[in-house]
Amino acid sequence: MIGIYCRISKQKATGQDVSIETQQNLGIEFAKSEGMPFKTFIDEGISGTGDDISKRPEFVMLLDSIKKGEITKVYCIDQSRIERNNAIWNLFTHTMLNAGCLYYPNGRFLDLDIPENKLFTGIISLTNTFYASLTGKKVKMAIAANAKKGKTHGLTAYGYTKGEGGFFQIKESEAAVVKRIFQMSLDGLGTYTIANKLNEEEVPTKFSQFTGHIKRKDSYTNQLTTYNKANVRWRGNVIHDIIRNPIYKGTRYWNGEPVPVPAIIDEDYWQEVNDNLQNNKKKVGKREEYHYLLNGLVYCAHCNSELRGKKRLKGRDSAYKCKGKKNPNIKCDSRGISIAKLETFIIHHLFVSKDLQKFLAGLAESKEESSSLKTKLIREKKEVERLIRVERTAYKHLLDPDFENDEVIKEELKTTKQKIKDKKQTIEVLENKLIERDANNRVKRVKNIIGKYRFDAGFDDTKRLVHSLVKKITIQHNKGERGGTYFIKIWFNGFDELSFFMTDWEALRWVWVSQTRTEEITEAERKEMKADLEERMKLSGEKGSIDATSIEVRESRSLYSVIHLNRDELIQFD
Repeated sequence: MIGIYCRISKQKATGQDVSIETQQNLGIEFAKSEGMPFKTFIDEGISGTGDDISKRPEFVMLLDSIKKGEITKVYCIDQSRIERNNAIWNLFTHTMLNAGCLYYPNGRFLDLDIPENKLFTGIISLTNTFYASLTGKKVKMAIAANAKKGKTHGLTAYGYTKGEGGFFQIKESEAAVVKRIFQMSLDGLGTYTIANKLNEEEVPTKFSQFTGHIKRKDSYTNQLTTYNKANVRWRGNVIHDIIRNPIYKGTRYWNGEPVPVPAIIDEDYWQEVNDNLQNNKKKVGKREEYHYLLNGLVYCAHCNSELRGKKRLKGRDSAYKCKGKKNPNIKCDSRGISIAKLETFIIHHLFVSKDLQKFLAGLAESKEESSSLKTKLIREKKEVERLIRVERTAYKHLLDPDFENDEVIKEELKTTKQKIKDKKQTIEVLENKLIERDANNRVKRVKNIIGKYRFDAGFDDTKRLVHSLVKKITIQHNKGERGGTYFIKIWFNGFDELSFFMTDWEALRWVWVSQTRTEEITEAERKEMKADLEERMKLSGEKGSIDATSIEVRESRSLYSVIHLNRDELIQFD
């Protein structure tokens, strides 16, 4: 997979530099020319000068994906997007060379292992560092001078706002919540209990006043989930940071120097609450870390909740369990399944069974599906073009002195910018699906992934290969005598096909019942099915209509192949 890295700094986000859109489009064109799927990593409004890469979350994810072998080629429009700091460049080149990842600035391959190229890129890096340092020094001096005067810079702490002249000003509605937090902590409540109480009362957080989105990365699947800032809830660590922050007793620290600001909490009271904070913490030992091969892939067929691995080496608890069991709104009663047995079976099915490799590699491309994806892609691109025109019009209006403070236009501009961003993410997904569904690419990908597996492979390598092949697994548990029966369906990345297995409560004998795939049907047949289904709904007294695009017919191939697991040879990663 190709990693496309785009970055633009805060100072140049107004159009003085190559836009994120241009960087991204050039990267996508390169990925298409290589015939490879891609993933974009975008740090927008973030400087490339600092040593702390944690402030560049997408760059961190790029490096992580390179280390894991998920990204094999990196595209950026030029070296300055990667860094304006020599230490970061050294980190990047070290990571690339160790992983055998190839570097393509502006689409041209540059071998980072050649001494001449090392010298050349090193000189560029030092030049970038010097330029950024010179510019940054002036900015930092101005910020430091204002901070020492007690002025705000950037996002203010909860309970404060930017007042007249840029000085800190107490925001009374939030200050009342801060006082409650301190009182509840002194009363003996833990930080997470306080957070839960505030959430139950729907007390707004700092982010509730902002539009836009934030991203959080799943620790198991590395998938990003997008949340509306307005929906961000209180968390225990946020409460802890508020209690520990000396700003609330009237002291803000800037570069280690105390700067007086308006106090929300009396200094002695602040100290009393902080001294008591340790008493509210539970005394827990070191948390044990376990490995779960299938987290993020397995779902319950009964309630659609995710199954997550739960393992305790000191006890007997070692199973993938439905998260819906603990959800009071779902209360799923499905039974968990042994971690070692399910993971060993999946590894056997994917990498030991030559029937699966032969079946997947020999399948033809679904012309109907590809045609549908291309139609959706064209539609989404046209919508992006329309939204860009709306965005430009809004900017033109704001340049007019009569409309420069018009809140309606500003809000429309924010909404339009977010829609453009969301549509571009949809386009990226569609383009990746088209690349994956190309028959030649699919055959190479399957053979390459399966061929890389070794029985002595470690957890990280095995997980990467499994997640490259498997899109989703659903497990249905039917109760019966001696623990009942499990029905397992496995979907594969880039394919319409799925495998259907059965096993009993012991989960040592897995019967491969069938393989099914979507059957191609014409638009006329789809419309006829839609009309027939809606007529049946009317006869049964149901209301509503059916989306014709969601109608599919699956053809099934019956099998009877058995995978036997030996209890003494189960794969254990812990």
